Amino acid sequence: MAIGQILRFSGASIDKYDAVQNELGWRDDGTGAPDGLIAHAAGSTDDGFCVIDQWQSAAHWDTFFSQRLMPAFQKVGDIPQPDVTRFDVHRSYIAE
Repeated sequence: MAIGQILRFSGASIDKYDAVQNELGWRDDGTGAPDGLIAHAAGSTDDGFCVIDQWQSAAHWDTFFSQRLMPAFQKVGDIPQPDVTRFDVHRSYIAE
């Protein structure tokens, strides 16, 4: 089952997001994107930045998180613990 996630990183600038993306080798053209990712959006908020994702399954997210994202967080450093909201996707639409 597909999942959606909202991750709010308070106290960190969008520069931290950019540094992690660079570390992952994940480019705007989709190069380096994780397996199982359906949609991704990120942007600055009043107190940090927010990431909204849709994944094919929780297992895809868990694999990406443990194998790629956590090592990138550790290398970049000073990434605050996010406030995470996860939900089962009932319906989705991605306009192109």
